[in-house]
Amino acid sequence: MEIDIGKKNISFGWIWILCGIILGAIMGMWSFNGPFPSPVGDYTSLPRRMLRLSHIAFIALAIINILYGYEIDKIKANRKLKRFGSNFMIYGAILMPLLLLIAVFIEPFKYLTIIPALFIIISLLIIVIGR
Repeated sequence: MEIDIGKKNISFGWIWILCGIILGAIMGMWSFNGPFPSPVGDYTSLPRRMLRLSHIAFIALAIINILYGYEIDKIKANRKLKRFGSNFMIYGAILMPLLLLIAVFIEPFKYLTIIPALFIIISLLIIVIGR
């Protein structure tokens, strides 16, 4: 089976992992008594927890995108639906960590994370139903 639509998810996933690792390196500068004080509060503060969750979302959703890329072309669905699922998975993976990062500084943005969550859920439903 040739990977056609999924190539975009695979490439995006590797780039997004790199972004997550870079964010983690920056966060490491104030974690574990690093050389800089934390700009977002102590370890248990909500902004700091959302920052850690953003870092996790970068990497975890990138890995899910890579897996999605390998699977989307194998399902029994038309190209339009496959493309829709592929794009929604990427949109969800972009929006989730970015909204969490914004919410670190503007807390009400945390309520918008339902949007990328729905994108990801829809993408996964397309894979599940298509198998």
